[in-house]
Amino acid sequence: MNILYKKNLVKRFLKLQRRHSSLNSQKKEPKLATDVINYLENTPEYNGIKGILPKTLLRKYKSPENMYLINRKTAEKISNNVKNYIMPEDPVIEVNPGMGFLSEMLLKSINNKLYIYETSNHFSTHLYELRDQYPDRVTHKVADFFGMWKLAFQDKIDNGNRIKDLLGELCTDDNNRTVKIIGAMPGLNFIKHLVNNIVFHNTNNQLGKPDLFIIMPGYNYEFLTDHQIQTGKHKSMPSLFQLFFDYKILTSVPKVHFLPWTYPPNNKKLSVMDECNLYLVNITQKDKLPCPPEYLPLLWYFFKPHMFSMSTKVIPMLEQWIPGCGVWLISGQDPPDTNKNISPGEEDAELPHMTIFTEFRDLTLRQKLTVFKRFVSWPEFEQSPFKVTMENNLPKFIIPLEDDDKDSIGSHIEDMEHSDSDVDT
Repeated sequence: MNILYKKNLVKRFLKLQRRHSSLNSQKKEPKLATDVINYLENTPEYNGIKGILPKTLLRKYKSPENMYLINRKTAEKISNNVKNYIMPEDPVIEVNPGMGFLSEMLLKSINNKLYIYETSNHFSTHLYELRDQYPDRVTHKVADFFGMWKLAFQDKIDNGNRIKDLLGELCTDDNNRTVKIIGAMPGLNFIKHLVNNIVFHNTNNQLGKPDLFIIMPGYNYEFLTDHQIQTGKHKSMPSLFQLFFDYKILTSVPKVHFLPWTYPPNNKKLSVMDECNLYLVNITQKDKLPCPPEYLPLLWYFFKPHMFSMSTKVIPMLEQWIPGCGVWLISGQDPPDTNKNISPGEEDAELPHMTIFTEFRDLTLRQKLTVFKRFVSWPEFEQSPFKVTMENNLPKFIIPLEDDDKDSIGSHIEDMEHSDSDVDT
């Protein structure tokens, strides 16, 4: 990346930031949501809590970027479900603890050091008190941990050390070091960041192997774990997520115990899961990745939507890259000099009988992975244009601010004054 190109990227990034701030400043300050106020004032366990919460959390949003737990009983439930998964040597990160209810429960139930990342200074008083109570076990930093993808983008532009500075003593060169990450996450940007980390920074991701305990909406969990991608649909992010991570629901918790409240999801996000609840989900990076690290960018490109859709025929698509390769899929054989380091093994899914009419929707996710492994293991692959095309289409990790932020609240509570909240009348 040359210097002029970097400068242009920085200018574009700053221009979009200024434009976003200007648009926000023109918006009328929204009123508080009456149902949120009524809930807090008429529920005895929240007596006095309304006065110590920032007003931005007393509004309703379409797609909040952060969520805050306000209920002690739910904090205890989450802690009880998480504590048995934490080993004595594991670093534990809690993201956006707010008033620290879950932090208190965790510190009482485990002996590990707790690294707290909070995006807002508003809660610093509560967290300082917690740090004073556990001076050797609590590290508090005002930072947007789940917004790490933004720092990764900026580091990509200027070769900076923002991720390293964010992690501090947590930064590691040991990719097998397990780190427990606990927090509420209404969006999927951090999950996308982890997928990109595995694909493009597998040799040095600075964080280690993340073991997540995330409270998330049901429709986000369904999107990531949608098993219809095995057959009827093709989606890149769920495909890679399911290949890279193991996942399971540990418990459900009431959605009203988290602020800010949200409006019902639109038709695209309708979920068969109970919309009154959020779900505590354990997401663990698999011990064995689906292919060697140097092939992960090729796998990423193979699963991009422009490569194939559910109706794309397998053999004609592959023959665009390696003419005549269809005979190997039809015969079930591989050519001489196949690269055994990447070719499918006993643990890989067997392919059905292939014809020129076989479509990708006829294959499960594991079978699509088998097709990929066979494709890149053939000796002709090294001379095919696939690798060069992939390299020419590597992501710049640029997410336009006007698209990414238009329906989300700011990363910091102080920036939420002019975001997408609407009056609940």
